[in-house]
Amino acid sequence: MTICKNRSPKNPTGPKFPWLAIAFSLASAGAVPDPKITERQITRVGSSTDCPVPTTTQGFQWDTKSCTNSYFAPWAFPIDKWVDPPKLNITVAGVPITATVDTGSTGLVASIGLFPNVTFTKTVPTHIFYSSSHWLEEGYEEWIDMSFGPYAMRTKILVKDKEVCCPTFDGTTDGHRCPTSKTARGCNCSPSGCRGKRDEEEDYDTKAKREVVNLPHIAYMGIGFGRGDPQNANPFLDTLTYNGQPSNGSSSSYCQGYVITHDGLHLGLNQDITKNFAWTTLPQQDVGGSRDWNTPPMVYKVDNGAQQSGAILVDTGIPNSYFTNSPITWNNGSTFEISVPGTSQLYKVKYDIIKGVNFGVVSSPNPMQPNTFGISSKAGYVNTGRKFLNCFDLAYDSIGGNFGYRYLNAAGCSHFLSLQNISRSQL
Repeated sequence: MTICKNRSPKNPTGPKFPWLAIAFSLASAGAVPDPKITERQITRVGSSTDCPVPTTTQGFQWDTKSCTNSYFAPWAFPIDKWVDPPKLNITVAGVPITATVDTGSTGLVASIGLFPNVTFTKTVPTHIFYSSSHWLEEGYEEWIDMSFGPYAMRTKILVKDKEVCCPTFDGTTDGHRCPTSKTARGCNCSPSGCRGKRDEEEDYDTKAKREVVNLPHIAYMGIGFGRGDPQNANPFLDTLTYNGQPSNGSSSSYCQGYVITHDGLHLGLNQDITKNFAWTTLPQQDVGGSRDWNTPPMVYKVDNGAQQSGAILVDTGIPNSYFTNSPITWNNGSTFEISVPGTSQLYKVKYDIIKGVNFGVVSSPNPMQPNTFGISSKAGYVNTGRKFLNCFDLAYDSIGGNFGYRYLNAAGCSHFLSLQNISRSQL
């Protein structure tokens, strides 16, 4: 854990510095719930302990290109307060599929039962392990054609033929399969069976439960970054053509990246769809010789304690929130404040935490209130869950390495945000 240092801003003429700060009010009968999850450590490049620095849109890729190749797709099902995860209609190997969109993982996963007329090689075993839920998706790596609106991709896919609850899975020693000795029925199983979707297993919404029962064959599309995977594992960052014409990261008409809104997803950035976003620079990392970006930086503190640096993940795959516990001691009524580069004001958001509620929905009028809170084993880390999106849109510039927040001022958001103009000297 490192203490955040001050440093000179990139633009010394600006008197104010854009930050967004979120404060968690720990109003509970005791400490936060016992640790329930272990999330994969994010490897950071470099050892700087400086505070994250905000950026402006000057010099972004869409300022120097025409960026006409952009496509908006509405969610397959309307979003109702982000209770359920977002889903998009895509086509994989000629098969129309509705896939859950997850910013907390990277890579396309689909059940083999979705492709009765496709012959797969099954020569390269692989897996995806959802560490927050302990589900291990076992299958084979295949290269496959995919389309999303006018975009065509040739992308890797995990064709899943088995799903295992494997809480102590270790990819280093276990390979791509869960040893029999490690299998368990502890991943939210009931006498009628185990629910398989990472997002739905942690979401007790009635519609979500019904959806799992009625869809035995599922698809899951991870479009996240900073998860330890190369960018070409992300189907949205490996586009080949747009309306039949070449469209990739070096194209003059395509600005690689996406915007997530309440209504749907934009693939391909331009000036219009990035209006009113406040941006932060992402730390660069190397993944097997391929460039990727770490999750957005943040600074956080508990009560009036020392500031610590870390990373924040807005995860569309889960309705819950996880945050670091070490080396902090939590007390009743403690305030957990997260400062994220992105606005000229300090936003303090209060959440209620109830001890011992693993999957129950906490009753709160706060639009960003997650279903539950859990402890992450990673130092300097917060996973907000998807309900953060009730008050913000998100944008990811995968070429320049920038992440954007756009405050929506939606109903109820302002009641849980206290605004204060701040300068860098106050942080």
